[in-house]
Order: sequence, then structure tokens, then C-alpha cells
Amino acid sequence: MKLPLILILIIQFTFVDAQLSQKTIELAKPLDTISYAESYNIGIDGEKSKIYGYFQKLSASATNDELYYLAQNGSNSLKLYSSQELFKRNDRRFLEIYKYYFEKPLIMKYQSGCVGNIENISSYLNTEVQAAEEIISLRDLLLKSKKDAFNNSQLQSIYEHGYKNLTQKNIEFVLNEIKKINAQNQNIHSGR
Repeated sequence: MKLPLILILIIQFTFVDAQLSQKTIELAKPLDTISYAESYNIGIDGEKSKIYGYFQKLSASATNDELYYLAQNGSNSLKLYSSQELFKRNDRRFLEIYKYYFEKPLIMKYQSGCVGNIENISSYLNTEVQAAEEIISLRDLLLKSKKDAFNNSQLQSIYEHGYKNLTQKNIEFVLNEIKKINAQNQNIHSGR
């Protein structure tokens, strides 16, 4: 009886460790205990966020599966950043994460520029999707425009924010699914 129990425990611990690579674990350490998040630029001067910078390093090597795991099990900053990155990578599991936090609110602080808000993580995710529409429109316009230093700089900035491959069609799909999730939950809460 003890042997099967020990075998189950070994398999279970191995599976948990297999969720994240050692490199991802190391890159996530600076964000492990942070309960808030910051946008790419913060403050009146628009300085680059160190916290977001840590996540950029992590996301450069993390797989979608690792991001999905962190979106569910990481610190608040890792939950938000990983969820946003799943959206930017057009991973449909973003919608599972959105629904989860919509139904089970996680209230956290988010510093965007020089303005800080305290809201449910699903509100921040919804805002990310809404803003992506304009960002992708601008990116597509810049790609059609003449190539000059200013346009190239703008495109580089958009790419640095993770909006290289997302399309308007991807965003429309996610927006429609978010509307469905919101409507379903409003119907449940209103007793319909």
C-alpha cells in the first residue's frame, strides 16, 4: 500500500516541477512577491517600468504553457502580465483566464503611466483587448506608410509591446467572446 502512495507522490511532484522550466522559474523570481502591476511606461516622465521589464525578459523565453500556468498560479503581477501576453500571442486560453477572473474577482493595483487604479484583473484584461484594436490599426497603417525613421521607431515600439502578429480578426473574435462571457455572468447574477 505504501509503495503506490509513494509512487503517486513522486509523479505528482515531478509534474508540478515540469510546469515551469528552470529558466522561467529564475526569471519569475523578481516578480514572485509583487502584488501589483505596472504598464510599460510609468510616472509623469514615462520612464520604463522595472517590473514590466522583468516580465519582458521572462516572456521572451516562456512558452505559452508556462504563461498559462503563471496566469493561474503566479503572483498578482505575473497573473496579469502572463494573461496579457497570452492574448498578444493569440492563445485562446486567454479567454479561460478572463472568464475565471471575471467570475472570481482578483482585485489588484495597476499603475498605467502616472495613474493608478484598483480593479478586478478582468477589467485590466478587457482594457488590454480594447486598446489592442487601436494599436493594431496603427501598426497596419504604419506598415503601409512610407518607411522613415519616425515610422520605423513607432513600429519598433509596437513590436516591443508584443503586438507583432495579432490581427484585427483575432481581436474581434476575443471581443465577441468577452461580450458573451460578460452577458452569461450578468444573466446568472440577475437570475435569468
